[in-house]
Amino acid sequence: MTQDWCSPPLSGKGASSASCTPVGLSEGTLPVVKVLTIIHLYPPHHLGGYEVACQGVMERFVERGDEVLVLTNDYRIEGVEECGASVPVRRELAGWFNWEEWAPDRVGLAERVRRERHNQVTLRRVLAEFNPDVASVWDLAFMSWTLATILERRRIPTVLTFLDQWVATSAPFDAWTRIFDRRPWARPLGRALGLETRLPTFEGASASMASAMIGATIEEESRWKFPAAELVPLGVDTADFPVSSPRQGPWSWRVLYVGRVVPHKGVYTLVRSLPLLPEQARLELVGYVHDKQRQELLALAEQLGVSDRVVFDVARSRQDLLGRYKRADVLVFPSEWPEPFGIVPLEAMACGVPVVATGTGGSGEFLEDGANCVLFAPGDPEALAAAVRRVAQDDELRRRITQGGAATASVLTMDRFADRLHELHRQALQQDARG
Repeated sequence: MTQDWCSPPLSGKGASSASCTPVGLSEGTLPVVKVLTIIHLYPPHHLGGYEVACQGVMERFVERGDEVLVLTNDYRIEGVEECGASVPVRRELAGWFNWEEWAPDRVGLAERVRRERHNQVTLRRVLAEFNPDVASVWDLAFMSWTLATILERRRIPTVLTFLDQWVATSAPFDAWTRIFDRRPWARPLGRALGLETRLPTFEGASASMASAMIGATIEEESRWKFPAAELVPLGVDTADFPVSSPRQGPWSWRVLYVGRVVPHKGVYTLVRSLPLLPEQARLELVGYVHDKQRQELLALAEQLGVSDRVVFDVARSRQDLLGRYKRADVLVFPSEWPEPFGIVPLEAMACGVPVVATGTGGSGEFLEDGANCVLFAPGDPEALAAAVRRVAQDDELRRRITQGGAATASVLTMDRFADRLHELHRQALQQDARG
């Protein structure tokens, strides 16, 4: 496949906000567009930054006059309160994942039928009540993929937004379609039950990728291909994290990590680096952590003699997270897997916090060593500690990467991201109208 990927803008190097294929609304301003958004999780009951990105885009769609309804899983985080929001959300779908155990659900045939029937009936009811003009599908991980198939059957224009490569990896976790994908001869069972059994084709769907790495992975590993997909880099929400100057005052060795606390994010390497930093260094781990990982990390910190220097916490709001960035001396983004994009470094850059990172995967498309961050080798605690020490001890380096980070965050914004996605959704609707 030949793909004409544009280069994402980088800090301080002639960054441009132009998209790969600018599309104007040549037929004049469209009336209010009704957008049905489907995603596996949605704030405030979410685990990562990509769900927050979806929220940011949908809120901007509403600000532009569109009518949006979000349909998502019924998972809820205990103690999290729903706050007033401009976008209505229906948390009614039953997923195929146990979020508390952090493992796919193992269910028998009867339960599969029950959940799948519930999901298909729910979508059909929402379609009848809301009557969307266009569907915005963000992530079907651990969801019923027949939702997209039903959209295709109804000929509803669909836009796929890939903030990671879920389309290449997640279909086998759908416990319903997996039955029939592996045993096509069993489809009459589904028909007898009055249920859709087929995976979607995604033919005719518009698509965007947040990084070239995501596009390359989907092209190589996914059964679904998107040769016309557009590169639309994700951006930081500067309404929540205004681009600002670095914190003033002496370096105090406050090391911050933000994100899911899981091994492939490099958190274990980060804890192993702590004994290699001065005794006053304190590590704050902010994000969702399963009890298993918490106990493992506590045991590791105890073994290394740094248990009193590690704190686990969660951000209770975007304002709370902003304050945590502002109080930190350095943000470490130690990811060890091919990170699809990585919104956390951009948030830190906007807040004037120097960034130390690995630059794996799509994050390497905007992280530039010595320009807007300091990079180190993944999985190497000595290299991580050395990078943090460099930032602490070299005032000129710290000044340069925070300035470069501010420049990057000023270009890679949520507004820019939402603007282009808004055009793509309206373009999909226009193309459908033309037949």
